[in-house]
Amino acid sequence: MKAKKIMPLLLAAAMGISVMTGCGNAIDGNKAGATLEGEEIPLGLMNFIARYQQAVYDGQLGTMFGNTMWTQDLMGEGTNMQTSVKNQVTENIEILYLLEDHMADYNVEITEEELAKMDEAAEKFMSDNTQAAIRQIGATKEYVKEMLRLNTIQVKMRAEMDKEVDTEVSDEEAAQKTISYVQVNNHAKTDEDGNTVEYTEEEKANLLTEVEAFAANAEDDFSAAAETAGYTVTPYSYGKDEENLAEAVREAADKLEEGEISEVITTDDSYYVVRMDSTFDEAATETKKESIVQERKNDHYTEVCDGYKENVKFEVNEDEWAKVKFDEFFTIKQVETEDEHDHDHEDAAAEDGTESSDDGAGDTADTADDSTGDAADDSANDAADAADDSANDAADAADDSANDAADAADDSANDAANAADDSANDAAGENGTDAGDDSAE
Repeated sequence: MKAKKIMPLLLAAAMGISVMTGCGNAIDGNKAGATLEGEEIPLGLMNFIARYQQAVYDGQLGTMFGNTMWTQDLMGEGTNMQTSVKNQVTENIEILYLLEDHMADYNVEITEEELAKMDEAAEKFMSDNTQAAIRQIGATKEYVKEMLRLNTIQVKMRAEMDKEVDTEVSDEEAAQKTISYVQVNNHAKTDEDGNTVEYTEEEKANLLTEVEAFAANAEDDFSAAAETAGYTVTPYSYGKDEENLAEAVREAADKLEEGEISEVITTDDSYYVVRMDSTFDEAATETKKESIVQERKNDHYTEVCDGYKENVKFEVNEDEWAKVKFDEFFTIKQVETEDEHDHDHEDAAAEDGTESSDDGAGDTADTADDSTGDAADDSANDAADAADDSANDAADAADDSANDAADAADDSANDAANAADDSANDAAGENGTDAGDDSAE
């Protein structure tokens, strides 16, 4: 899937950050980075958002693509990754301020108590970090507080929009079957020199004989027979909207009763043997129902936000925005969360394994956990009447956002680099378009 357009802005809780080189972008934060209906949005705020978003992507995709990934077209959009992410950031900023403009539509308010807690969190954030760290990440007290405010608005608005969605899903709509299958490539092999060599017709015939022998032996114990034959058994659930299974495989599976095993199924590049595990998998069906409801919520949120964008003039100051660049590579290190070990955060180490000379950058993210996370926790909980820990939600949103990027990277990278599998995280919780919900919470 392609990356969604609503990306999280809340600093990623449960993460530490270490900047490798450089002294931050040389920009004038007081200049307008964009205007919405004539109202200026500071370039400094946009830079802060973009730079931290970059750090999340670096942490999730850096090991896969390296520090040159920002010059690659990983999202398949005909431009480099830096441009793609910066475009997503500007689109998200537009949505966040439009949500603020439409708070009255859903009777959403930000209380004075919430604002006071955000102010305290932002003050703590600034006082707990070195000037070098603050300069590196592009932070100011006003930017931290503004992110908290916008994200609190977003979670409240999203919660109200979600209430408008039909959450009833019938068994018929969501029904899932579950199969186990063995797949044997019959197209090509890798020789001892690492070259890909197509099978001869004789070799294909020999492979077919081996797979047929496995199928004959698999009736009593499918998994044991597969292990003996050196094959891998893959479980898979599917419904009426299935698009990933080969058509021949699905047709053969649909003819099976529970416990039955198919004959060998031949496709263009593989032989398959399928066992029907369940013609109605209750657990898989319930999971599908949740997925359907979440998709409805995502679609409704997107529809409402798209409506807000109609007949609204949003302009990016391209000359100034072009000065925001992802020249420095970030590394992100997972650290223990408060729920696990009393919020004992570890400093992120530099890529060469030594402590970064700019520990302040790591402190910046750690303090984001404690201060911005606390404020988001209080305000988001009040907003949604939920017991969810919004700092953890912020971390989830950061992960979801990077997973969305990974999904998009997968789509193009499967062709360009064969580097990643396409992940359905879609979502994955509320990511992408729905990641705004997680991030604010």
